Amino acid sequence: MIAPKKISITINGQVCEGEQGQTILEIARANNIYIPTLCYMKGLTPWGGCRLCIVEVEGNPKVVPSCATPAVDGTKITTHNDRLVALRKATLELLFSERNHICPICPYNKGDCGLQHQGLAHGITGIRYPYLYPALPVDVTGRYFGIDHNRCILCTRCIRTCDEIEGVHTLDVSSRGIKNQIVVDMNTTFGASDTCTQCGACVVSCPTGALFDKAAAFRGQWTSSVQILTTCTECPVGCGLKVHTKENRIVNVWGDPDSPVNTGHLCVKGRYQTWAEPRDRITTPLIKGQPATWDEALAAIKKAAKVKKAEKALLVAPRVTNETAAAIAGVAGKFGQTAMFVGANEAALCAEPSFTGDALRKLQDADAIIVLGAQPTRDNGVVASRIRVAVRKRGAKLLIFHARKSELDRHADVAANVVSLESKLWNKVKAALAGAQRPAIVYGPNAMTPIGVTVMERLIAIFEANTGGSEPLLIGLPVSANALAMSRAGIPAVEEVGPWLDAKPLKFLHIVVGDALDGGAGLLEEKYVPALLERIDCLVVQASYKSALTDKASVVLPATIWCEKTGTVTNLEGRELPLRPVVTVAGEARDDKAILESVYA
Repeated sequence: MIAPKKISITINGQVCEGEQGQTILEIARANNIYIPTLCYMKGLTPWGGCRLCIVEVEGNPKVVPSCATPAVDGTKITTHNDRLVALRKATLELLFSERNHICPICPYNKGDCGLQHQGLAHGITGIRYPYLYPALPVDVTGRYFGIDHNRCILCTRCIRTCDEIEGVHTLDVSSRGIKNQIVVDMNTTFGASDTCTQCGACVVSCPTGALFDKAAAFRGQWTSSVQILTTCTECPVGCGLKVHTKENRIVNVWGDPDSPVNTGHLCVKGRYQTWAEPRDRITTPLIKGQPATWDEALAAIKKAAKVKKAEKALLVAPRVTNETAAAIAGVAGKFGQTAMFVGANEAALCAEPSFTGDALRKLQDADAIIVLGAQPTRDNGVVASRIRVAVRKRGAKLLIFHARKSELDRHADVAANVVSLESKLWNKVKAALAGAQRPAIVYGPNAMTPIGVTVMERLIAIFEANTGGSEPLLIGLPVSANALAMSRAGIPAVEEVGPWLDAKPLKFLHIVVGDALDGGAGLLEEKYVPALLERIDCLVVQASYKSALTDKASVVLPATIWCEKTGTVTNLEGRELPLRPVVTVAGEARDDKAILESVYA
């Protein structure tokens, strides 16, 4: 790979080094020279529409947008003088006059937005132009966020984010001139959209209060909130979170831009479902549905656990910390059987845990992507966004082998919902993969079925025959968070809990659900499980949220949730990622590890 040519430009009399292809703004920021921006956002294609980043280039009578102007070796740049400041102030005044930017009734928390910050920085206390006072629609049909067109400055950051980061292009601009407006799909609403993934990236990118989170609206300024970095535990990807808290409550969750896993992007699970959904929390121990003290609950458990080892069992959800996994492995010898419960066909995927280092970056760079037996749009939204961007923006081939149809099918060169051995299908597959230099196979639990194994064997044979290509990058994609690390700790996985419970007569069962969002209710959906649980003398459920399962329990132990935990989790790349508490523990809830050790250590 040829290294970029080095160039040198002078900005405000300061000599600045850069690389050929960089813009004036990029080199200025790399040398700690401030240029104001609104429509610019790092990681997006520059647009140059707001004209706030204008600069003067020696020898050019016109001002140019620094975000969209490539730097030329030897040029001299001026970023601030009376002319530039006057032009920027005029631009800001026009923006303020065109729409309704009234802070006291804005959901974006009283002046804490990019537009108001620039107005303050430029000393604007009033404007010279008449206000237009538009009466544009407000769309609040989306589940988690809405858009107030009266506050939109048409910077298109939301459009570019939706297109270039999430990869769906739900948003665009309609009409012309003063009638310009952001539209959803073909001029529908967020609630009626069939392309919006509810990831909320558009909201994060908005420099005004036009796009806003419903759960975060009117909760106070970001500048007065505490920001803590932690890790999402909703799936094995392990995205970095930047959690905003105020007065010991979460007021918003954004992605951590410095995370090597997700670089700031999140899916709907990490962005909203962990905090913006109301749930019935368990904050005190319960004995037969009645509140009890921890001493009473622990005494009841220890008394009930005085049965033969073969009559005791421990069943665990995989979404616990590495430290809790070690504690489970440590107490497993006190039970006749111990296991973690996972989804269909996931046990085989976890049986021999393997991690793919730097998987998401390599996936983004792949020129052919095969999704086998996985549903990333449903289970791993950030992985799905990387796939869409690779296909839509870089022309990567996409082949999908899965019985269930998904949103990714529309982008696929081959979408085989029914897999056959006919040569017609496999000739098409060979043609799509011909010449692939950086292929990647993303395989999920259903790749472990007989059909999935057959498909994998045929794919590998195709790659072996393609002597001009490379071996495919293999990325295992389980559904359950931290399942691979749990398996590595020696805890076996079970898919069908019914046969596992029925293998030996049980008198005592401890189920660690942790902060699973359904409170463990999914276990009751399996045939025979409810009846088998009724036969057990003492059922202990360790959970954060009330559910039909906790209603059945003899003793319920309140567990901490993701934003109260300390410890680590291991993602699909093998990275050990930190969990940091962002709020104090609710009520009398305790950490999963501490609970297990207090009962069985």
